[in-house]
Amino acid sequence: MMGMGEGILPGFLLSLGAGVLLGAFYDSLRVLRMVLGGGKRRQFFMDLLFMTVAAPITFLVALAAEAGQLRFYILAGEGIGLCLWALTFGELTVWAAQLISRMLSWSKRKLQRLFLPIARWFWHRWRDTWQKIRMKRKNNRRKRKKSLETNGESSV
Repeated sequence: MMGMGEGILPGFLLSLGAGVLLGAFYDSLRVLRMVLGGGKRRQFFMDLLFMTVAAPITFLVALAAEAGQLRFYILAGEGIGLCLWALTFGELTVWAAQLISRMLSWSKRKLQRLFLPIARWFWHRWRDTWQKIRMKRKNNRRKRKKSLETNGESSV
């Protein structure tokens, strides 16, 4: 049986790794929130999702490190791991997501500038053609009505 304090370092390293993974998960949610747009409701549900994932992970780390007893070093390890991710790769993740977002919006503007006049030209051509067809159909209906009329003559 393991005595008190013998499993601190492996448990701390395990919780440090779990904290880094939780930091990566939180950053992925943050990037997803940037892509989908903000809003207090969406942020609330994404934070709720993070907490529902973080709680079982903390429990499993505590279970693996100290047979289910939650120790301060496990929480500290997760917190330090999360901060390590946020201050290193988290900054890079947000920077890359913002860069990609700017590049996509720039390309969207360029494509709109290129294809919008073409689409308008096709739309106007289609609309004019459709109006001509409608007018011909309307005139054909009028002609048919006139051809069915009798000029006072009896067919009997």
